[in-house]
Parts: sequence; C-alpha cells; structure tokens
Amino acid sequence: MSMDRLREFLPALLIVGKALFVAMFSMTAAVLLTWADRRQGSMIQDRVGPNRAVIFLPGKFAAVMALLPALAIAGAAGWWLVLARREAPTPTEALVFSQLAILSVWATAAGIAGRVRSLGVASSIDLLFQQIQPRSAAAAGLVAHLISLFAFLGLRGSEYAVTLTRLGAGSGPAILAVAVLGGAFYTAMNCAREKQVGLRLAGIMHPVADGLKSIFKEDFIPPTADKLLHAIAPIISFFPVLVLLAVVPFGAPLCLGVPGDWSTLFGPATAVCTGQTLSLQVLDVDSGLLFYLALAGLGIIGAVVGGWASNNKYSLLGAIRAASQMVSYEVTLGLTLVGALMIYGTLRVDLMVAWQAANSWGIFVQPLGFILFFAAAIAESKRIPFDIPEGESEIVAGYFTEYSGMKFAMFFFAEYVTVVTSSALISALFLGGWHLPFFDASGLRVTLGQEVLFAQPLPHLVVVLLGVLAFIGKTLLLCWLQLLIRWTLPRFRYDQLMKLSWRVLLPASLGNVMITGLLVLVAAEGGASMERGLAYAADVTELVVVGASLWATVAMVRLIFEPTRYQAMLASTSAQFAKAMGGTRTRRMGA
Repeated sequence: MSMDRLREFLPALLIVGKALFVAMFSMTAAVLLTWADRRQGSMIQDRVGPNRAVIFLPGKFAAVMALLPALAIAGAAGWWLVLARREAPTPTEALVFSQLAILSVWATAAGIAGRVRSLGVASSIDLLFQQIQPRSAAAAGLVAHLISLFAFLGLRGSEYAVTLTRLGAGSGPAILAVAVLGGAFYTAMNCAREKQVGLRLAGIMHPVADGLKSIFKEDFIPPTADKLLHAIAPIISFFPVLVLLAVVPFGAPLCLGVPGDWSTLFGPATAVCTGQTLSLQVLDVDSGLLFYLALAGLGIIGAVVGGWASNNKYSLLGAIRAASQMVSYEVTLGLTLVGALMIYGTLRVDLMVAWQAANSWGIFVQPLGFILFFAAAIAESKRIPFDIPEGESEIVAGYFTEYSGMKFAMFFFAEYVTVVTSSALISALFLGGWHLPFFDASGLRVTLGQEVLFAQPLPHLVVVLLGVLAFIGKTLLLCWLQLLIRWTLPRFRYDQLMKLSWRVLLPASLGNVMITGLLVLVAAEGGASMERGLAYAADVTELVVVGASLWATVAMVRLIFEPTRYQAMLASTSAQFAKAMGGTRTRRMGA
C-alpha cells in the first residue's frame, strides 16, 4: 500500500484505535471494579473473598517468571547508566531516577517485612526484616521522597545543583536496579523451595474465571417468553454504556507537528500547535454532552424490554421500578448540568476541561452541582443504595430474574461499566479532566496571583501523558468512592428513593441554577478587581487540591500497612443484632 493510500485511511484507523482503547479501558476497569467490590465486601462482611481462583505453576518456573521483569528493569537502568548516559544529565532525569530509587527501596522493604510478619521467619534474610514494621518503612519512604523533592527544588540554580544532579542521575539507576533485583531474588528463592506456586494475583483471577464460566453456562429462556426481545434486551443495556466514553477526552490534544519531524513531541510545548494535532477523543462533536445524555437514557429500554419479555411478574415489577427510577433521576441528572453549562458556555466536554484548566476545577465553581450530579449518577447505575429494580429480598433479581449465562453477565457487567463511564464524565466535568494543579501546556508552573513561584518546562509528550494518567487516576478514584458508598449505605425503600429524587434533588438542582445565574451576573459586573480576585482564588484552589492529595496519600499508605484489628460483634439474627445496636427507626411510607 502506497503512502498516499495510507494517509487516506489514517483518520479512520485513528478513530478505530481510539475506540478500541476506550472500550478496553472501560471493560478492564469494570473487571477491576468487580474484583474490588468482592474484595471489599469480603473485608466488611468477614466472608470469603474472590481469592479462590488460582493457576498453579511449578516452583522453579514461577521463580524464573519472578526474575524476568526485574532483570529487564535492571538492564534498562544499567543501559541508561552505562551506554546512554550523557556527560551532563538534566535535573529532571536526576529527579525521576532518585524518586524511582527511593520507591523501589521502601516498597521492597515493606513487602518483605509484611511477608515475614504474616508467614514467619523461614531464612536468614527474614531475620534481617523481622524487626521492620511495614508502616515504618512506608513512612520513611514518604519522608525520603519529600526530602529529595524539596532538595532538588530548593537547590535549583545554586552551586550545589550540579553535584545533586550528578548524584541523582548516577546513583538513582544503580539503587533502583539493586532494590528491584533484591526483591526479585527473594521472591524467586521462596518460589523455588515450593513444588508448585499458586498464581492468584490478589484475587484478580476470580473475575476472569467468572467471565469464562459465563460463556459456557446454559442459556435458559422461559417457554412463554418473547425469545427475540429476551435475546436483544441485554445488548440494548450493554452497548450504549460501552460507547458513552466516546465523547469524553482522555487527555489534551497531542501536537504532532510537521509530518516526519518528531521534535515537537519531545520539545517544550507551545500555546498554539503549528502542525497536525491528534485529539485524544473518539467523537469530537459539538453536542458532546447531549450525546452522552441521549445514549445514557437507552439503558431504560433494555431494562424494560428484558423485564417484559421474560413473562415473569418479578421481572415485570423490576422493569417498572427501573423505568420509574431512571426516568426520575435523569431529570435531576440533566438539571444539575445546567449550572455547569452556564459557567463553561459550551456543550463540548473537551472545551469544558480546557476552561477548568485555565480557571478552576468545576467542583469549586459548582460544588452543589457536583454533589447532585454524583448522587443522580449513582442512582442511574442501579446499585446499592439505589438497587430497587433488582432487590433480591423483594423481587428475586428484578428485571433479569429469568436471565442466565452470558446474557445475565451482560446485564451484570453493564452496571459496572456504567460506574466507569459516569466516573469518567464526573472527572471531566468537575475534577478538571486531564488537568493537574499548576501544570499547563509548557510544564510545571507554580503561580500565586501574578507571581510565578516556580517553573519547570517539560516535553510536550510528557505533559500529555501525565494528563492521561491523571484522568485515569481520577476516574478510578471516583469508581472506588462509589464502591465505598455501596458498602456503607443500606437500600432505600421505594418511596424514599422517589422522594429523594422529586422532593430533594430536583428542587436543589433548580436552586443551583438560580444561584449560578446570580453569581455569573455578579462576576460579569465586577470589573477588573473581581477578575483579579477570581484568578487569585483559582490558584488557592489548586493549592487546596495539592494539599488534599498529599494528605490522602499519607492516609492511604497508613491504612494499607495498618495492623488488622478484630472486634467482637453479636452474631445472631438481624432483629437481635439491631436491638443490640440500639434498635431501628421506622416511618410511614409516603410518595
């Protein structure tokens, strides 16, 4: 195929590639959510978790598999250190390798110490790590990270900067290689002593096994069911939520520059791209948000068709509940976005993210809208505490009671994909999408008002990749937050669910529109002083995000390495348990 012919098909190939990436991301994230949901449920309810699916490997083969990735990492670090190292390494390279070295040291020490504390001493190496607390190793690592970071930033431009740069660029790769190889050899040594080693991957194999089993399970269709509608209902429910991410951008546009010249990618970015650009978005349409809401509404049809076609009273009740719930909360879902549209002034999701990058994140300019949209999005996923359409204690399994095998898996999996797509949209609308605090097109730029406190130019490709990783991290964080809510709140009654939508969320969303309109008018009439104050407040919000992120990181590390504490609880009937906890409160039902 000639180059001219290839250029003709290149736009279509790029769209197909981006669509495959979006579909694989949403489905992979949904699989991880399935694993995390079961894992979290096993911890909260003290039951068996998804850790039983296992692939047994011979011990020596497992030892070799443990060594190969470490050898590759050590080889890459050694290659950079010996062959590709320049005479004058950049401070950015030194900072990156020093941070990687510190991470590899404390993570390896904490992992070995945790294994020794749980399984006991089995070798002389275990004796060295017996007295180390995993939490202490993690805390020391975080302190070392901060000291190294502030040392590079504080000594930047001084006479000690060159020495620190050479030290980080020279010792960082060596320490990284030693730590990774040490952890790998320790793992290989323990694997080689066993005849066979179970590969569980912390329980991730269990969702994979469930998916494989669903393919081969019997596809039961009730004799009196509408076979055609019964077959297409899972497709109607699954397909729309899979393509919803088409209008959500994963990152800033990638400036490719002049064809054949890649210097634009690896050089410092500019405000305006002078060459070709690659949009990290499948569908770049003006009505992006309307496209999302229109496709999200199709999920109602799949639930209703599945419940009606099953010819089962429980399925029909579940379908009616699903239709009433999803229609009610879609009204709130749309109205909560009106305030955001008044601020952003566009329906294009990429331009909304660009506005937040230039001003402030949507969660600060629309805090009430964020809360309302988040609550309505959880209700749209039909998961606890909004799982009325599939309440197993009342209507067996709701609208998919008569489904089995892969058809049931499509209904089930569609809910997890809905969690991923809603989290991605919330991230783009209210959490800045791909934007990171104090990052712009040129790199890291710390400002406060008109004063530039620190600036570090970065290659354009690095800035874009950091944005993509930031967007994925925000999306997964929101997914995890929905799992926490799923294991925290009990199921609503049907009247409570409808009252929350029509009497609480809907009036609050209308009030949010009115308040937003008033604030927009005040900001428009404020003049230059108001504009300067808002710019200063935007920088303060970025400082708040950075501080909250550091605090959350420290808290998460402490939680991971915190020793397990067991508390005795009453194990009896639900009535006795509720009485022991102080009783229950009841109210009369009311729509």
